[in-house]
Amino acid sequence: MISPKVSALLIVAGVAACATPGQVRRVETQVAVLDRDHVRSDSAHAAELARIRATQRETMDSINRLMAQLNDNVQRVSREDAGNFESLRQQLYQVANLTSSTQSRVASLGTRIETGLQSAPPPAAVTPGDTTHPAANSVTIPPPDVLLSQGSTGLEQSAFGSARMALKALLDNYPSSPQVADALFMMGRSYDPNTPDSARVYYIRVWKEFPNSPRAPTALYKLAELERKANNTAAARGYYQQIVDKYKQSDEYRFAQDALRDMP
Repeated sequence: MISPKVSALLIVAGVAACATPGQVRRVETQVAVLDRDHVRSDSAHAAELARIRATQRETMDSINRLMAQLNDNVQRVSREDAGNFESLRQQLYQVANLTSSTQSRVASLGTRIETGLQSAPPPAAVTPGDTTHPAANSVTIPPPDVLLSQGSTGLEQSAFGSARMALKALLDNYPSSPQVADALFMMGRSYDPNTPDSARVYYIRVWKEFPNSPRAPTALYKLAELERKANNTAAARGYYQQIVDKYKQSDEYRFAQDALRDMP
């Protein structure tokens, strides 16, 4: 699957010959925004991936040892020593089985990661410290940074359902957490661009409720782009103007200026 960043770069390459400088810069900012999102994203599944890499290294070492032994046997075999061919056949069979086993183990680890993401977030109805809730004694709610990391991981893997479960658990159970602005923005991303109405709801909350957050100008830019795609020129212009008026130090400031100049 082509990543969002690669898609954006392909768009830049395709339109560079016929687009205005402002239009090209708008596409470039999409890449910049995606880059920053990736930088901000935590790697909750790093341990699982490290285990995958360790498994692969261990297996490849075993394969290399078998292949070295196989090569030595090939060098020693002669036309008269037909018995060695059976040994070689067995070693080739072992190599094939080992390769197949490696693929199965890696696939199994990948499935465990996705399953963990889907099952990790707790029911939203259970609140921290609520000893009266029937599930309070059996369910432990992860802290907000863990839930945010699970949401980020789900977005990176395009597992949007899992991402939303984790982010919603954070929003429901930790409404005063410093991670709320990030969680709202990621919720918007999980719906953008396939469900623009839902994406708008969360981007607007970021802008309205957390105007001083670094996410605010990015949310405004996302809103402007959604409106522009929907041919709502006046609404798009309004969001771009908010960036120009209030977020002069943001990465989106220059691109918002270019967009306003290019708009009719």
